[in-house]
Amino acid sequence: MQPNDGVATLNHLFFYHLDHYRFDRLLSFQNRGELMVWSTERFSHAVFALRQFLLGSGLAPGDRVAVFSENRPEWHIADFALLLSRLVVVPVYNTLSPSQIAYLLRHSGCRAAIIAGTPQWEILRSLLLELEMETIIAMEETPGVPTSLPRIVAEAPAFDEPAVRRIRAESLAAEPHDLATIVYTSGTTGTPKGVMLSHGNIVADLRGGLARVPTNTAHQALSVLPLPHVLERTLSYGYFHEGVCIAYGDPHDLKELLPIHRPDIIGVVPRILEKVKEAVEAQIAQLVPHRRAIAGKLIEAAVARKRAEMGGQAASLSHRLLAPLAHVLVFPKVHRQLWGLKYFVSGGAWLNPDVELFFRAAGFDVLQGYGMTETSPVITLNEYTQEKIGSVGRPLDGVEVRIGEDGEILTRGPHVMLGYYKDEAATRQVFEADGWLHTGDLGSVDADGYLTITGRRKEILVLSNGKNVACAPLEHALQRSLYIQQALIVGDGRKFVSALIVAHPENVARVATRHGLAFSSYDELLLAPPVVALFREELASLQAEFSSFERVKRFCFLNEEALLDTELVTPTQKVRRSVLERKYAEWIRQMYQQEDPLVIPRPEQAVSAGSYKT
Repeated sequence: MQPNDGVATLNHLFFYHLDHYRFDRLLSFQNRGELMVWSTERFSHAVFALRQFLLGSGLAPGDRVAVFSENRPEWHIADFALLLSRLVVVPVYNTLSPSQIAYLLRHSGCRAAIIAGTPQWEILRSLLLELEMETIIAMEETPGVPTSLPRIVAEAPAFDEPAVRRIRAESLAAEPHDLATIVYTSGTTGTPKGVMLSHGNIVADLRGGLARVPTNTAHQALSVLPLPHVLERTLSYGYFHEGVCIAYGDPHDLKELLPIHRPDIIGVVPRILEKVKEAVEAQIAQLVPHRRAIAGKLIEAAVARKRAEMGGQAASLSHRLLAPLAHVLVFPKVHRQLWGLKYFVSGGAWLNPDVELFFRAAGFDVLQGYGMTETSPVITLNEYTQEKIGSVGRPLDGVEVRIGEDGEILTRGPHVMLGYYKDEAATRQVFEADGWLHTGDLGSVDADGYLTITGRRKEILVLSNGKNVACAPLEHALQRSLYIQQALIVGDGRKFVSALIVAHPENVARVATRHGLAFSSYDELLLAPPVVALFREELASLQAEFSSFERVKRFCFLNEEALLDTELVTPTQKVRRSVLERKYAEWIRQMYQQEDPLVIPRPEQAVSAGSYKT
């Protein structure tokens, strides 16, 4: 992306694409077994038709409109039509609960919504009485929704050259400082906040990111991260700029999607890479013993050689000799299963260096960076061929980063949001007077300018799938139970959320009496099947209003004595999460390996992990 390409807004980006590219299969989507394909001409006609309808429906520049859909071509048709209408896009995650969706739509004041189809309509229909929403458009014919995108497109006139010139002139009246979108955070500190991003914010971030990656080497992308996620959205804008065709799908369907679309590049969260690596390991585990041992040795050698190379060191002779054999006997199978993928763009959560090294050793390129919704989203990115394992790269051009006295990462530049929508107090809280934004993350910068993330200030878990989970609301919900005295949430960097639960002894004892349970100790009582079943029922009931990814999937019991530990608990009764993770690391690990709960021994018993048997 060159500074003189004329792209100052996302509207400029749309017309830049039309001026430079023509594809028969620009966008593709496997919908109920049928492959839907959009050419450049069909795509642009649909954008112009929807724009015309929106402007004729009484909406005015600056009005907010929700886009509520899974990843599909119509998502970008809606996005660009809204932007060209100078309306504000409010993306809605498919995974949010109805109450969360209601809050988002109510707070943003959306006057219209563009939805995928029946599943979204069933949720939205129940909320219409409390929302001032005048227009609903479905991306496909949907019972109960009178207006659909196919009908709008079919009834639109042909857009001849004079009409397109007029649309271009009107659309390019948008300025870089104009509000383009309001992206709601996942409520990691309680109530979700609406991040206001301007056209200039996103374009500046896109320009900086594209300067770090190779161009003209990818021709087909697969979009599986949710498009309401700013990373996937900005990545897709990059595809449009670089002339990369886009296929859409669900990350759970990767095995079926890859042979259909054969992408060169894909945006992922670390969990996707973990699952691919786990699948390879599972296949190796099925080999006969001697073949299994050989495959393991070859992978180990290839990873060790790659680690040495990236660290500027010489690999051992054995690793140099064995590593090439891995590319003959092991890794070709991985490449065949991934159908020609070359590039993984990883973000949304911490990527385990061992996972990254595995893919790099196998011959894939992994582009890793760091950012947040408030920064459009990229702050730092490892430059292609100059990556440093374990770091998240150097700041993009034009982006400033400094480390505060307490180790917090601060950033300043054109990528930083306008502020939080209708929340001046929260905006003031995260901004310094001179424009520096507090990220809430802890980090360090080395002598070469590479940033390494060392921790988090906020009470947030980031799962390995990139989802953010706020600890406080979930813990407070669980503590409404008569049987839960305190719940401590864990799961940062893991597949799902789990909890260490301090039970109410008296109330649990009443359960024992009711069921006629005989037990010799309180620990034994906690693991009695009726008690375990009770806690599972409590968790299911108390988490009903949370999204599926936020819900506790496994739990174990922590004794009350732990709450008297002055290292773990502050004088104001706040739990130090880093201490919790360190002190109870072994039992947390066990909790993720077995479904049945366990009881963490009392502090005087917890001498070492090996002294406790489950």
